[in-house]
Amino acid sequence: MSRVHPFTFNVEPDPLREARYRWTVCEGTQIRLRSPRSYSTKEEAVIEATKVAERLSASELNNG
Repeated sequence: MSRVHPFTFNVEPDPLREARYRWTVCEGTQIRLRSPRSYSTKEEAVIEATKVAERLSASELNNG
């Protein structure tokens, strides 16, 4: 049976750079990671946030 990872992410406009986006990966209600840079499209940010959440999940499974 596969486990569902506890990570979610939000993608929001970058408050400092117009027309750019940043992601935040959360575990429950706690922020786990924020994007180190902004992305030119929302889709790019979603793709990167998905990769980060999957990496965190794999790391948690390997360590726990």
